[in-house]
Amino acid sequence: MGSITPDCRSGQPDPMSEAFLQMAGVFSQLELSMIRMRVRSGMTNARAKGKRIGRPQVTVEDLPGAFLRHYPAYQKGALNVSEPARVCRVSRTTVYKYISLLEA
Repeated sequence: MGSITPDCRSGQPDPMSEAFLQMAGVFSQLELSMIRMRVRSGMTNARAKGKRIGRPQVTVEDLPGAFLRHYPAYQKGALNVSEPARVCRVSRTTVYKYISLLEA
């Protein structure tokens, strides 16, 4: 299968190239809409069968042991948020999420 390269050296594409580009855009949009429809249909089907969609919720029992060991030092102010994040190899945002789970 070949490719079409529009000639835009004159500043404007010729009418045939412009029509081709518009049709390619229409078909790309159609394909995207069909994919989204299939994904939504599959998710609805899975929910109807009792499947859980998305990432599993993190609970206090799921917290890493390394974080739980360093949490008391964080509470006392001996560590900032970056230290438990570095030790546990997670982002600071994840550390904030873990803290909110423990303090809730």
